[in-house]
Amino acid sequence: MRLQNKTSEIQDKARKHLSPVMTRVTELVIEKAKGARFWTADGDEYIDFVSGVAVNAVGHANDVMVDAIKDQAESFIHFGLNYGYYASAANLAEKIAAITPGNLDTVFFSNSGGEAIDGAIKLARAATGRPGIIAFEGSFHGRTLGATAITASSSKYRKYYEPILGEVYHAPYPYPTQLKGVKEDEVTSYCLHQLQKIFDLRIDPSRVAAIVIEPVMGEGGYFPAPPEFLRELKKITKQHGILLIFDEVQTGFGRTGKMFAAEHSGVCPDIMVLAKALSGGMPLGAIVASREIHEKWPVGGHGSTFGGNPISCAAALANIKVIEADGLVDRSRDIGAKIVERLRESLKGLPGIKDIRGLGLMIGIEFHDDIASHAVPAIKQKCLDNKLLIMNCGVQGQTIRLMLPLNINEKDLDQGLSILEKAVKDTF
Repeated sequence: MRLQNKTSEIQDKARKHLSPVMTRVTELVIEKAKGARFWTADGDEYIDFVSGVAVNAVGHANDVMVDAIKDQAESFIHFGLNYGYYASAANLAEKIAAITPGNLDTVFFSNSGGEAIDGAIKLARAATGRPGIIAFEGSFHGRTLGATAITASSSKYRKYYEPILGEVYHAPYPYPTQLKGVKEDEVTSYCLHQLQKIFDLRIDPSRVAAIVIEPVMGEGGYFPAPPEFLRELKKITKQHGILLIFDEVQTGFGRTGKMFAAEHSGVCPDIMVLAKALSGGMPLGAIVASREIHEKWPVGGHGSTFGGNPISCAAALANIKVIEADGLVDRSRDIGAKIVERLRESLKGLPGIKDIRGLGLMIGIEFHDDIASHAVPAIKQKCLDNKLLIMNCGVQGQTIRLMLPLNINEKDLDQGLSILEKAVKDTF
């Protein structure tokens, strides 16, 4: 009775005082989480295949991270990078410069991915003196106004907020199953042609500040851009003096089997935006570019009270330490390939499945559009009923996405996959 009373008490307070604007995925009251599992106030134990939406790359409450957070909190909690340097922020900036590709050696810290996207847009406009931004259909970049303006995975994200940031244009993302009538081997050429049409009909390339792309589409459907498309995009941006921005908020820090998804194509963007797994659960985002580009941002042209918070930076350093020391980037590649192979075999022949794909531990099970609207919610609920938390994505919500901790143990992985497989089979 006491547990039920506690659950009801928290739920009642939340329903009364938390804004209802946020989509509710569950009504669970979470009391504790560790590794790939969490426990509710009712005492129920769940396996977590969402990881705070790809945030908890080294699992919940990782001991190394917890110790780093405690140590920093005992020294000081907040100061503000305007007013002095401190070790955790300086050391983290140095570490990011060391592990990001190419000449990305200078960092601005924000509080989130959306904030970092807004900052990257501001940086690109300031550095080039141009107004135009090109993004891609199906993209999701965040919920701040600038990020909302370049997001195009659903009109619901823009509804009520128009007029929105101007001079934003969208080209089709090279996502074969969502490009009707385009053959798979013609996707790259088709999308590059559509980008050229924007230059010809909408905005001259000399007026474009940046092209922003997710090297692997996140919210829009968990689909990787073909490497040849990204390489051609790099050539086009370089030709026209346009800055290429990679949104690696969801793909960074080992999620795709490389430290950064950019490494799969060998393309180094001019600006890279990081968040989510950067700090393993603490609020932190980063805008990473060359010193040359950052020096074109006028002093005082951007800022943040909490960006680069000492505790968040300490957590990020510990998080990266675990990823490197435990070989989690390679593990992501290897375990991810095994998961995709297992799911393709266990779910083979089911009529509702369009595609099972993955890049490292960024794995998607895509369902046919005509059945996804009822099948995917049913699968999610069956999983939740059997103590597994999963989430979906896609323009029609058609793809179940797996966002496992990079260090998930074999027992949790096998048990979670078994629950998922049974839920899918029972639905069909």
